[in-house]
Amino acid sequence: MRLAQAGRCDQTVVLLDDTRRRLRGHPVSELGPVLPGVLTDLGLAQTLCGRFGAAQDHLHEALSLAESRRLPLLGLVARHNLGCLDLYRGHTDTAITTFHDLAQRMPDDRQGPLRVDLAEALLSVGLVEEAGRTLAEAPWRTDEDGTARVLVEAKLRLMEGDHPGALLLTRRIRAGLGPGSLWNGLARRLERVADGATRSRAPARRARDLLELRVPAVAPPFGPKPSGCPGDRSPGHRNAWDVAGGRGPLTDARRALERLSERRGAAPGPWLGTAVRDPHVLRAGLETSLLAGDPATALEWAELGRTWAEGLTPTPESASAPRMADPTGRYRLALGRGAGPEARHHARRWESAHWRVPRTGSHAPREHRLPVLETLLERLDGRAFVHYTVAGSEAVALVAVAGRVHARGLGPLVRVRRALGRFVHERTVPRTRPPRRSDPDRPVSGAAALVSSTLLAPLLPLIGNRSLLVTAAPYVGDLPWGQLPGLRGRPVRLVPTARSWAERPPVRPRRDRVLLVCGPEPRRARLEVAALAGAHPGARLLVHAGRRRILDALARCDLAHLAGHGNVGDRTPMLDRFELRDGPLLACDLTALPSAPALAVLSSCWGGHGFGGAPGRPGGFVGALLARGTRTVVASPVPVDDERTEVAMRSFHRELAHGAEVAEAVAEHLGHLGFCCYGT
Repeated sequence: MRLAQAGRCDQTVVLLDDTRRRLRGHPVSELGPVLPGVLTDLGLAQTLCGRFGAAQDHLHEALSLAESRRLPLLGLVARHNLGCLDLYRGHTDTAITTFHDLAQRMPDDRQGPLRVDLAEALLSVGLVEEAGRTLAEAPWRTDEDGTARVLVEAKLRLMEGDHPGALLLTRRIRAGLGPGSLWNGLARRLERVADGATRSRAPARRARDLLELRVPAVAPPFGPKPSGCPGDRSPGHRNAWDVAGGRGPLTDARRALERLSERRGAAPGPWLGTAVRDPHVLRAGLETSLLAGDPATALEWAELGRTWAEGLTPTPESASAPRMADPTGRYRLALGRGAGPEARHHARRWESAHWRVPRTGSHAPREHRLPVLETLLERLDGRAFVHYTVAGSEAVALVAVAGRVHARGLGPLVRVRRALGRFVHERTVPRTRPPRRSDPDRPVSGAAALVSSTLLAPLLPLIGNRSLLVTAAPYVGDLPWGQLPGLRGRPVRLVPTARSWAERPPVRPRRDRVLLVCGPEPRRARLEVAALAGAHPGARLLVHAGRRRILDALARCDLAHLAGHGNVGDRTPMLDRFELRDGPLLACDLTALPSAPALAVLSSCWGGHGFGGAPGRPGGFVGALLARGTRTVVASPVPVDDERTEVAMRSFHRELAHGAEVAEAVAEHLGHLGFCCYGT
């Protein structure tokens, strides 16, 4: 095992295989854990050497013995190693599902290695943010070997653009290991890529290096290095998916990057194949288009960058799957006993169950859609469309306005992230004192002014006084856009993609059937709803109603207004909650609605939480409602003031009743309080 921890996997296989043969027929093999333990370790070592067939046989034998001898812990370890085998063969969907399933059953002292492998699986398909969170939450032990974890963390830092951090970690690994180690070879490869990434200006080359790093590597065999492995550019490793004979995503991604190297500024099309789901390929396409001076094509690549994770991550709709009923119920019961450790435990179980819901295969071909830009420009009708994205280590805004597309640099991504983090922190930390009745609107802070100048100042000469449609990469997060000084009073709609706006039905949705709901607290929620009933004659009013009654009413209205206490959910926006008399209404509850109101207004704290900040489809209450057919949601991604919100909502609904456009009414009455207009 010391050889295995040092990365000398071939020697480990020799010793363990010899031990296995010697145990056959020996009395000691009848001792419960001996033979299944050896087979479990042998299967993992063979996986790390690329001997996948033998590894499968030994791991299945180990699992069978563990089950027959009633050794549950060894059975879990064997399943864990089978998940590693799936990962190294390129069956990442199965591996991620296995690791999430084991996360709820594996003892704490075994969670660290499991989380490392889950992070590796997530990285292999490009889910960098998810991998980072997985590593950050792992219960690390001080007495365990951390080489594999440090290697995965170095990969993560490199993909996030932190080249100095990646170099520091890789050099730390190399200092403690000999030249014959698999870990040493992987560290050398990481070091080479991290060092070269700071000098190379070829996006396709950088993307290919990152693609090869994402794929797990196996140790080279003893003797001369074999030839013919396309991804093998270092003597210290072989690409595991190549060794397994895997094709599909890896082959398509390499082919796409070769085409981008040959044709700078190539537009996306059916030629991408499954590479349309690879974030580094899409980033390379965007960057090559920008280098070629073609921001219009860059916008098409950026649009694909908003949808690449579909099929890889859970969708809001999957929260209504039958297998989610039990974890949802357990989480709800835990909340009833207090939002503490028990609730967080069941939230983790809920999230793992959500990842295990079957999804459309990530390797299946996707129907290619026609370019969206022409339709978008036709439908803007005097508006400006802004897509915030990333090129290299720089934040970039792509602006479609007046029939043309422009690109504007916003500065280093790390600096933009820092400014956004400070601004959002100011909005989410509770104030030390409540505002007095006579207080004016909160004054503009330095953080708000900095974010406004960073995100908007370079664009203002292009967009002028136009209203905005905004799509943003995850680094922007859940921003209260109306509180930025440069957007005060300006209509802004946040849309998941340009296509969601460009291809929307042109008809104006009805608002005849109005539903007004208030929770038990705060007191002003009741006053707010009572006042709104006057602006909507004939509205259905539900005061202190239970969850089931409200869900039934939501499916039968055109405009819904919910006023009450809102809270952020544990771990995932799909567990965000709106407090009711009989317990919380969870965001995931809305995914089972047979239909949804055309316009929903969430007059609560955190109602807009989860729309941005992660790859894949929007989550939270907004994502759930949009997935069920709601066209527009008005909500705040940050805490709001009850008294000022009550007054502002009256004015907002009066404007709606007189036929005002939703985004304009939000800008005039609610934007300065943190509310945003989501959807079409």
